[in-house]
Amino acid sequence: MPDLLIEIGCEELPSSACREAIAQAPGLMADALAALHLIGGDPVAWVAPRRIAVFVPDVPEHQGGAARAVRGPTLQAAFDDAGTPTKAAEGFARGHGVRVADLITRLDPDSGREFVWVDTVAVHAPVVDLLPQIVQRVLEGLRFGKTMRWGDGRGLRFSRPVRWITAKVGAQTCIFEVAGVPASGMTRGHRFLGGPVDVLDAGSYRDQLRASAVIVDHVERRTIITQGLDAAATAVGGTWSDPARKIEEVVHLVEWPSVITGQIAMEHLRLPARVLVTAMQSHQRYMPVSAADGTIMPVFLAVSNGDPAHADIIVGGNEAVLDARLQDATFSYERDVASGLDELDRRLDDIVFHARLGTLAQKRDRLVAGVADLAAAARLAADARATAESAAALAKVDQGAILVAEFSELQGFAASHYAGLAGCDEGTCTAIAEQYLPEGPDSPSPSTEPAALLALAEKVDNLAGAFLIGEIPSGSKDPYALRRAAAGFVRISLERGWDIAPAEVFPKAFARLRGQGADLELSDDEALADMQAFIADRLAYHLGQEGVPADAVRAARGAAPGGLATMAAWARALDTHRGDAELVQAGMAATRCRKIIAKSDVGRSGFATAGDAGEEALAVALDVAEGAIALARAAGDPERAIAAGSALAVPVNTFFTAVMVNADDPAERDRRHALVRRADAVYQGVADFSALALVSGD
Repeated sequence: MPDLLIEIGCEELPSSACREAIAQAPGLMADALAALHLIGGDPVAWVAPRRIAVFVPDVPEHQGGAARAVRGPTLQAAFDDAGTPTKAAEGFARGHGVRVADLITRLDPDSGREFVWVDTVAVHAPVVDLLPQIVQRVLEGLRFGKTMRWGDGRGLRFSRPVRWITAKVGAQTCIFEVAGVPASGMTRGHRFLGGPVDVLDAGSYRDQLRASAVIVDHVERRTIITQGLDAAATAVGGTWSDPARKIEEVVHLVEWPSVITGQIAMEHLRLPARVLVTAMQSHQRYMPVSAADGTIMPVFLAVSNGDPAHADIIVGGNEAVLDARLQDATFSYERDVASGLDELDRRLDDIVFHARLGTLAQKRDRLVAGVADLAAAARLAADARATAESAAALAKVDQGAILVAEFSELQGFAASHYAGLAGCDEGTCTAIAEQYLPEGPDSPSPSTEPAALLALAEKVDNLAGAFLIGEIPSGSKDPYALRRAAAGFVRISLERGWDIAPAEVFPKAFARLRGQGADLELSDDEALADMQAFIADRLAYHLGQEGVPADAVRAARGAAPGGLATMAAWARALDTHRGDAELVQAGMAATRCRKIIAKSDVGRSGFATAGDAGEEALAVALDVAEGAIALARAAGDPERAIAAGSALAVPVNTFFTAVMVNADDPAERDRRHALVRRADAVYQGVADFSALALVSGD
C-alpha cells in the first residue's frame, strides 16, 4: 500500500502556530481518513517554519466500507421556522461531503423525534480522487490562537498566508485546488540555501528536503540543535542553559539549524547575572554559558538558520546586536542604582496601575495592609508579618525603573536587587523577588512565609480590583491572568496549610479600594459571590490534579467547614469515604430529610423540642450531633464530622418510622417539620449530600 503525504506551505509561521499544528494535524488527518473509510497507518506531523506536513504510511489505494446511514442534528436544530438551514445542518453536511439539499429527514422510533440523516453508498473511489477532500478538511480544521486573512480578505483564515500545497500518494501526484491554492508535486526548500523540489514520492519527501537544506522533522531539528549546543559549550569549557525555555521557540524558527559561538565584551560581565541572561534570551534567544563555578562566561551560543559557510559573518552580526542590547542594559541599570530606592518609590505616584484602580503608589499601600490581613488570617508570627510588610513597601519600586521598562521580565528581581544594594535584609529581598510566584502550574511557589504572604497579597489585590470593576474572565479571555492568580492563591494556601477563607480577606481588600476612591462597578456582595465561585473552581481544578472529583469539592464547599485548607481536607475525606457505610448512612438520612423539607412550607418557626417521645428522642440526638459536628468543624476534622453524621442516621430513621411527620394536627406537623429542618441543617455541616455521589455497597 502506498504512503500518503500532504504539505501546506506558507509564510514563516510563529513558533506558537507550529506547536498548535503539531498537536492538531495528526488527529485531523486520522478523522479525515476515517470519514472516507481509508484506514492506514498512524499519521505523523512534521512542522517547520514554512510548512506543515502530514505523512501517513500504508494507505489503501481505494475506499473500504459499506453503505450506511448517519444521524445528524434534530430537524428543529437543522432548520429554522422558515426552513432555512442552520449552521448545525451546514456543518453536518459539510463534514460528510454532501450538500444540505442531500440531507434526509427521518423519524427516530426510539425518541419519537425527527432527525436529519446522510445516507452513504458503498463506493470504492481511489484515494487519489479523495485527496482534495482530505486536504481541505485538514487545512480548514487547523485552529490557531491568532489567524489572518490574505488576498482579497475573503479567503481561508490561517496563521499565515498559504502559498503552496504538495500532495502525493506514493509516487502519484494529485493536482487540484483548495482555498484558491493549487496543489502539485512541488515543494520549496530553504528560502536562501535551497530551491524548488519535485517530490518523487511520499516516502522520499524528508530526504529530498534535507538535500535542499530543510530538516522538516521538528523532533530531528531539536536533536540537532541540542547536540550542537552541547558540543559548542563543551568546546569553550562550559555548560549552556536555557532558563527562559527559548529552545522550544528556536526549534520552530529555523529549518537548517547550526550553532554559532559569539563573544561578550568583558565589561558587560559587571551586570548582575540575571540581567545579563535576560538580555541574551528575551529578544535574541541566545543561550548563556556558565563555568564550573556557576559564573557566566563571556560567550553566548545562538542557533542560526543561515549558511554555515558564512558563520563568521553571522557571528559578527549577532555579537554586534547583543553588544548594543547590553550597553542599553548597563546604562539603564546604572541610572536606576544612581537614582536610589527613595526616588524610584516617588515615581510610583505618577504611574497608573489601572485607570479605574489608581496608581502604583496606591497599590503599594494596599499590599502593605494586605499582608497584615493575610498574616492574621493565617495566624502567623509577628516576624513573618513584619518582613512581609517591609517587602510590600518596596515591592513595586522597580515599576519606575528604566531597566524594567526595557526588560519587563526583570520585574520583581530588579526591585529585590536594588533593595539588597540599599541594605535590606535577605528575607525582605527574597519576598520581593518571589512576589509573582507561582507563575504557572510548573512554576515554584514562594520559598518563605514572608514571600508567600506578599505573593498572596499581590493576587488578592489583583483579583479584588478586577472583580469590583466587572473585569471577570469569560470563556478563554483572561487579559489580567486572573485564573492564574486564583490558582496561585489556592496553591499557596494549600501548600502552606494556611486555612484562609476568601470571605475573610476579600471584603477587606474591597474596603481598601473603596477607601482610595477607586472607580468601581459591582457591590462588595456581588464581587464576593463571584469571587468565591471563581476560587472554588480553581480549588476544584487543583484537587482534580490530585484525583479528587469535582463532586466531592462541591459537597465540601456546601458544608463551608472553614478556609481553603480545611475545605480541601474535607473534600479529600468525602471522596475517600464515599463508599464507606458511615458516610452512606449519613447521606441517605440527609437525603431523606432534604426531600421532606423541599416540599414543605411549615416548620419555619424554630426547632421546637416539646412533643411526644419520638420527637424528644430526635431532639436529644440532634443536640449530641450538633455539638460533635461543631467540635469537628472547629478542629478541621472531617472524619469526626462524618462519624457524628452517621450516628445521627439511626435516630433520624427511627423518627420517620415512629411518628407521622405530616400529621393532621397543624401544630404537630409544624413541630415535626421543624425537627426535620434542624436535622437537615446539622447534616449540611457535614456535606452538601445533594452534590455528592455516594457508592453504596448494598
